[in-house]
Amino acid sequence: MNIQWPLVFFTLFIGLGCGTFAGSVILTEWYGKAKQIRTISSLIAIVSIGVGGVSSTLHLGHPERMFGALGHPTSGIFMESALSFLLGLAIIIYLLALRRNAAAATCKAIGTVGAVLAVGLTFVNGDAYVMASIPAWNTWILPAFYLTSAAVMGCFSIGVLLAHTVNYNTTMTAETAATTEPIAASGMIKQATLIALAVQAVVLVAYLLHIASAPYPDVTRSVTRVLAGNLAPLFWGGVVLLGLLVPTALMTKFYTKNNEGFPVKLGLAAVLAAGVAFRALMFLLGSSIKQFF
Repeated sequence: MNIQWPLVFFTLFIGLGCGTFAGSVILTEWYGKAKQIRTISSLIAIVSIGVGGVSSTLHLGHPERMFGALGHPTSGIFMESALSFLLGLAIIIYLLALRRNAAAATCKAIGTVGAVLAVGLTFVNGDAYVMASIPAWNTWILPAFYLTSAAVMGCFSIGVLLAHTVNYNTTMTAETAATTEPIAASGMIKQATLIALAVQAVVLVAYLLHIASAPYPDVTRSVTRVLAGNLAPLFWGGVVLLGLLVPTALMTKFYTKNNEGFPVKLGLAAVLAAGVAFRALMFLLGSSIKQFF
């Protein structure tokens, strides 16, 4: 199957937006850290989701026909569109609550609803590709990878915001430190990122095992093609190196003074590139079983 670039960027930006918003809610509302990033992280999330939505329409030869699919509640397009709308609405309400200085409990409740919708949307993005007719896609491992990818991208996105929120080249007063708690927030994000990367590595191995054991084996979707064939550069260079090894190595300098957040910015660029690489790899492995009938 050819790479469907509009769908690649649709799921990539949806994952980035969902990961950023859910991660921000967990950090700021559930743990009460770095609450000053709530507005900017929410704006980034809703813009990212909007860009993803626009990208998805570019895949349709006749975008107006999408409304026909919306009449079928069980279709993937309907579920993705409905969750995108609900999540966007939840983020707008959350921003309005922040703007009006709503009670902490109110902001937490609204943010939590949005975070749940974000997780659901990310899962549905991956689940839309689970098809029995395409052996390499016919597994729940695929939406699980989309979830871990969103988590990793979200962690690095929040890391960039934290790096810009606090000037590490100046000495903070005790009052400022108590209010922003940048060190504690940075430490939590670093730990969450390492956990997400570890889970993503496990899910990636599970996906390779699925490809190797999937029914109707064919050279176009073989694990040999991924590990040592023409897809090896994309897998080892894009998915493994940029998606796992480089981000993990950058953890040692994730929030070091005087680096102006360069490692975490580089990490975000790497995981975004890895997200594109995995999605492209997925499409290149998406051959059908039709030749067996």
